[in-house]
Amino acid sequence: MKIFFSVLIFILGISLGSFLSVVIPRLKYNKKGIIKGRSECPKCKTRLSASELIPLVSFLLLMGKCKNCKKPISWIYPTIELVTGIIFLIFFWKWYPHDLVNGKELSMNLLWLALELVYALVLIATFFYDLLYMEIPDKILIPAILLALTATVLPGSPHLIDALLGAMIPLAFFGLQIAVSGGRWMGGGDLRIGAFMGLILGWKLVILALMISYITGSIISVALIARKKGGLKTQIPFAPFLVTGTFLSMLEGEKILEWYFGLSL
Repeated sequence: MKIFFSVLIFILGISLGSFLSVVIPRLKYNKKGIIKGRSECPKCKTRLSASELIPLVSFLLLMGKCKNCKKPISWIYPTIELVTGIIFLIFFWKWYPHDLVNGKELSMNLLWLALELVYALVLIATFFYDLLYMEIPDKILIPAILLALTATVLPGSPHLIDALLGAMIPLAFFGLQIAVSGGRWMGGGDLRIGAFMGLILGWKLVILALMISYITGSIISVALIARKKGGLKTQIPFAPFLVTGTFLSMLEGEKILEWYFGLSL
């Protein structure tokens, strides 16, 4: 049964990933028809048929080229699809009800699974939007912040005070950096993703997420400088590191904290 549902979740993930791969550039360039608009080849502008829109499968069958103009299809499309499918699977395995006591527990597991999958879509969209355009999309994050605030009433979520304190920590931390650097180090978009992180994680896990983000960001930056692909003044999108830290904290944050404090005692 778990295998069957895992396949369904993966298909759902790659399908929504395909949707994100279309929504992201349309949001950037304010194109109409985000929901109902027809997909087209960005090179020759030919409208794509249904057989060309099957997530992952179409890319493989077409060998990464447009059926009409034969020009290469960007790697970003299958990457977003695959990443979304894998992350959906990981969250499903996290919440899969192994030992159900009653229907109420099953209902709560399914509710939290659905909520975290929505959070995952927000984080994935933010990751790739910033990676591609060096910007963080308000049209995605502001509704997500409102959703996260509303979700604090659910059992098992960070308490409202915990969530608000969690949001204040990155807001204060990023705000200080913006003030000191005159906006060169961080931007307003980082404040909004920081608020979202804090609301869904609470104050303890958001501190962990920030630590992971800065550690991974430092490692990647040093690696780029070492390979002479960047310098001290090279701009690197920071949202992907924040998203990585958030995902790890959502999935394994409690275990990481237990391990860390266990070493400290």
